[in-house]
Amino acid sequence: MDDYLLLLDICHKDQSAIELFDFHNGNNVRVFSEHGGLYETLQFCARRHLDWNEHLRRLPAHPRPLDAGQPKGPLRPPLKPSDNLLAQVSEVTLNTPHTHQGWFYKGNGSLLKTDGDPLMIPYHALSISSQPGVVCVYLVDNFSQLRFVGFSLGHDIHDPLLSRQDASSCAQSRLRQCAIAPALILGELQNSLSLNVRVERQGSQLSYLGYHLDLQNWWAIRKYSQAFLEQHEQFLQPGMIHYVFHSASRCESELQLQHGDWLDLDCPELELGLSNQVIEEELLHLYPLGVQQRQITAHGAHPPRIRHPY
Repeated sequence: MDDYLLLLDICHKDQSAIELFDFHNGNNVRVFSEHGGLYETLQFCARRHLDWNEHLRRLPAHPRPLDAGQPKGPLRPPLKPSDNLLAQVSEVTLNTPHTHQGWFYKGNGSLLKTDGDPLMIPYHALSISSQPGVVCVYLVDNFSQLRFVGFSLGHDIHDPLLSRQDASSCAQSRLRQCAIAPALILGELQNSLSLNVRVERQGSQLSYLGYHLDLQNWWAIRKYSQAFLEQHEQFLQPGMIHYVFHSASRCESELQLQHGDWLDLDCPELELGLSNQVIEEELLHLYPLGVQQRQITAHGAHPPRIRHPY
């Protein structure tokens, strides 16, 4: 078993708390930090030059209530600051036979959603496509140093028809809401991952695909994204959090999504996943959709996982 530490940023009885699952020994505990939630705690560690992993493991465990399996309060993107302008969301593509290596700006924290949140598609969209993948999370400390925190899973939404028009339209096609799993894996990827992606339409499975992320591709992703962010001063403002989406697919998805589709992403090695529904603003009033909640839970000695509602 890989020596990962999984973190869940939750709100318990109006107080910020951090759920920790240690892959190495199977411990699953809830801790309260005197500095606040995960964002404030890691900022404190950065200022004091403390090791995040060691500091979190040393926090005193809080007695878990009988209903501790269900986190209290709404789920939220891991490590997201309260100020949306401090959260910067982008996408990095690597060289493939169909795409060129590049960086795309997606938006600030207002576009970042998590498990169970609807993904709203604007009126002016020409098409809807999703790329599943891994999200690398970086923090900028008080000394303007970019520091890698960890990774999670994510759905990256874009508009493929708009991207084919011209350079300006290509950039605009990436300005779409996206989703990240609420759990963060602290540190670097240690072994290859497999990602399973399912799309459901009106209760029936529309597609099912599997992807593989090996360590060689992981380090290519990490090296490029970190080097790109570090060479631009506007990305190094103290307190910033960067969410960098990296698609697990080697080519553009040809599947066109539509109003009401469900996107499910699952990683067996991490026992982690997320589900989100696509909602088109143009059709929302004509075809309203019932809200289905997703819940995170702990399964004994296993880390939190998104339970499937179907």
